[in-house]
Amino acid sequence: MPNSGYFDVKRDIAIEKAGGFWCHACLVSHPAREQSPDPCYCQGCYDFLLKEAETLTGHIKKPEWLPEASSKTAKTASPVSQYGGEIMSTLENPKNEVDIIHPSVATRTLGKRGPKHKKLPEDLIGQLSAEGMGPKAIASKLKRELGIDVSYKTIQRLLSGERKQLRPLITEHG
Repeated sequence: MPNSGYFDVKRDIAIEKAGGFWCHACLVSHPAREQSPDPCYCQGCYDFLLKEAETLTGHIKKPEWLPEASSKTAKTASPVSQYGGEIMSTLENPKNEVDIIHPSVATRTLGKRGPKHKKLPEDLIGQLSAEGMGPKAIASKLKRELGIDVSYKTIQRLLSGERKQLRPLITEHG
């Protein structure tokens, strides 16, 4: 995409060195004669933003972009003059390192994350499984009759031995 000439870093730096300022709305440098009462904006942007602000009615909080006349004559920092000739890559910067986040004490002592194991009637689950009921049927029966809300996947893990508590019970029943 060819540059139409509106944005030109070299021109902006030259204008600022000659006493100009950086407009935070149109994002280019302007000569000092074009500065508005608000040092952040040129006169054109200042007038436009004031007209936009007049259309806002009923807002409780004043928007941050609303221009304000300032008695300060100090110029605001310009992003162009800060980074004019520098390479802006951060690859070699030693400040850009990733912190290693260590797990909490509870995670380190238990060894696993996630929800804690519920106390389940393992003997009843083993008995229902021995009678031929599947994990989904067992889970719905526990919820309906005992009010225990448990996932059928938890029942499936319990029956397959992934949850270590039921291993001896399964060998007794079957």
